[in-house]
Amino acid sequence: MTTTITGARVFDGERRTDHTAVRLTGGRIAAIGDDTLLRPGDEHVDARGGTLLPGLIDAHVHLLPGAPRQALTFGVTTLLDMFSKPDTVRDALARAAGPDCADVRSSSVGATAPGGHPSMMYAPFPTVTGPRDAGRFVADRVAEDAAHLKVLYDDGTGGGPMPMPSLDVPTIAALTEAAHAAGLVVAAHVSTARAAMDLLPTGVDVLAHIPFDALTGRQADAIASAGVAVISTLSVADGFPGDGGLLGEPALVPRLGPAWCTVLERQAQRWLPPQLPDFTAARANARLLLEAGVPVPAGTDAPNPGTVHGASLHRELGHLVKAGFSPSAALTAATARPADVFRLADRGRIRPGLRADLVLVDGRPDEDITATQQVTAVWKQGVRADLSGYAGSADEQAGLAALRTQTEQVIAAVRDRLGVEL
Repeated sequence: MTTTITGARVFDGERRTDHTAVRLTGGRIAAIGDDTLLRPGDEHVDARGGTLLPGLIDAHVHLLPGAPRQALTFGVTTLLDMFSKPDTVRDALARAAGPDCADVRSSSVGATAPGGHPSMMYAPFPTVTGPRDAGRFVADRVAEDAAHLKVLYDDGTGGGPMPMPSLDVPTIAALTEAAHAAGLVVAAHVSTARAAMDLLPTGVDVLAHIPFDALTGRQADAIASAGVAVISTLSVADGFPGDGGLLGEPALVPRLGPAWCTVLERQAQRWLPPQLPDFTAARANARLLLEAGVPVPAGTDAPNPGTVHGASLHRELGHLVKAGFSPSAALTAATARPADVFRLADRGRIRPGLRADLVLVDGRPDEDITATQQVTAVWKQGVRADLSGYAGSADEQAGLAALRTQTEQVIAAVRDRLGVEL
């Protein structure tokens, strides 16, 4: 099947171009140009002045059953999973081969200390006790088809709910060396500026969150000099009182469906600690990192409270623009930038020869970022996706059940450790 899309504004992953048409064949982008690309027999799509984008990439998620299908309905064609258990990953990778599910790249289980984050949600899983475990741990993840390695450096004192064990710097250095030998990118969970500085000498490639406390200009420059990227995850703020979050986005709510809307309503009423996080510093850090030349891929950390696979990436783009990114820079953060950082050379841009992963939106998101929410069509490897089949499906039910189980585990752990009735 050959498809030719005409009458489009084309954003190629880095900039708006003068092209108005894209031809897709064999799962790849065959040509970019004007309406003369259209040939007899092509499936013709008239974009009617909408904007054609590369398929969106969420650089930080945790899988739920059905998440790849849900994500694709919002134009997210690639999910970069940053910690999931092997059975969930296996299912996602198998489903990702289909036309109505986003592609998945996963770390499988991340490297953490016994009892460390995120044991409250996922235990039991294999852990790391010191540098001597590094080679075995990485080899086991490679055997699970991991595409990158996730390491966790967080003792819970930087804004977490409670102190917890953490890997130390020598262990992360050993894990990074083993992962690089296996050809894997290493993404490190940190939550503070100090932790970010601690890990720069280890050779990690990516920090999986913008720190939640203030970075200095010198620290931002150090991250840039080290060649380390930082995933944004500003959408974590949507799990706390604010502007209404996803439920305040009328263009997204219909595609969320009633079941997920109910979940978001309940999450908004959950118990919260007396001292709420202040996300002002994280937003300021995003702009500081951009100005320092640090690559900032967009990620959501879905399904944290207030976030949903696929939908939340549109909120993330809005957060980046509010933090000081231009709309075009925000679009790059969800297309070309994560493709470069995670070495996905076959996607993230609209260029001949690359995967025909495309999103058509109604509007000009390079001028008004909220236009990304107006998704009218999605192609995965040249096949037009069904955008209506997820809500109410067995995939949705399985995802909600898994989320419910994770939530119950977290509540039980917090209750037991803090003696708080939630």
